[in-house]
Amino acid sequence: MKKTILFLLIGLSGSVFGQTIREIVKDLDGDSIKDTIRIDSDSKTLIGFLSTQKFKKIESGVIWKLNFGNTLESTKKGFEFWNDFDRSGFRCMFEYDPKARKIRLVKMRRIDDILSFDYGNQAKGQSSVNLLTNEYVGNFYTVTHKKLQKMPTIKAKMTFPVTYLETFSDTLCFEYERQCLALYKAQEKKY
Repeated sequence: MKKTILFLLIGLSGSVFGQTIREIVKDLDGDSIKDTIRIDSDSKTLIGFLSTQKFKKIESGVIWKLNFGNTLESTKKGFEFWNDFDRSGFRCMFEYDPKARKIRLVKMRRIDDILSFDYGNQAKGQSSVNLLTNEYVGNFYTVTHKKLQKMPTIKAKMTFPVTYLETFSDTLCFEYERQCLALYKAQEKKY
């Protein structure tokens, strides 16, 4: 009896603490009818069903590096897709574009906490790019003489093609990471 209770508690704690949101049901397209967005781990895609599209299946490109730490978060105007890796991750924000009548990628964020392993949570580097204005902002840290130092905020223009749910894949995220790291390395040389 005690073993059964112990296994039940372990199973429940794993499902509570390891739970991620794999599906969001809410009005995304502004017609007061609930739509659906979900992560499909089998096809490694995001899948959406919009009422304004008669619930026809909308599927993203392949997310080749779909990690265990992926989830969906509801936002005021849409949702965010989180794809976390061991010490870094991406947050991709989507909103409905009424002119195109499609779900559009409007912002990407990147978290880099490699330095936080040795220097704590304040060492987390973060960047974001607003895909509507092409404004990039990066806040990072560096270690000089074994001391953690905040680098000056990086502000730049960063342009990506207009991306809708059906043209989104993590290839775009890794291109964002590449450009972000190039800006970081250029700033680090100045610092």
